[in-house]
Amino acid sequence: MASKSILKQERIIEAVRQDLEGDEAIDFVHQSGYAIASAGYTRLLNQLGGREYVQKRIEKGKTNLEILAECFPDADLSGLPCPEPVQEELFVDLTADKGADGPPPGDGPLYDTVKLTLNLPSDVYEALRLASRAEHKSQNQLIVEILTTALSQMRPPMDGEI
Repeated sequence: MASKSILKQERIIEAVRQDLEGDEAIDFVHQSGYAIASAGYTRLLNQLGGREYVQKRIEKGKTNLEILAECFPDADLSGLPCPEPVQEELFVDLTADKGADGPPPGDGPLYDTVKLTLNLPSDVYEALRLASRAEHKSQNQLIVEILTTALSQMRPPMDGEI
């Protein structure tokens, strides 16, 4: 059975994966059922090698368990939940150019932008990640496209409607 600090560190890795910082990250760990203060969060994150180290491992496609196993090779990780199977091959377009890792150049925003922070359930985040990869767009571009489509379908109430 994994120790409580290992379980907290798994939640900290997930907070880094969701790009949460400061109070948002601590709240995320609290919502997972673990008590932690900012000093404890920082200490446990430093035991993992720091935020940058964890982010690099996430960018390499490693799961939370793989990162923990890399940081603590002697730790008992039997109490941690297994990651859900990844079925990315269902979404891969075999005819697509293998060199197209991201959006085409010059596909930036046409208007001024404002930063927006969203708290998404992990399954919705994962679906968004897979969809953006399948469509060769950034997650931001896909979110903007989804919101633009949804908002364009809304209409103001007509006279007599409430």
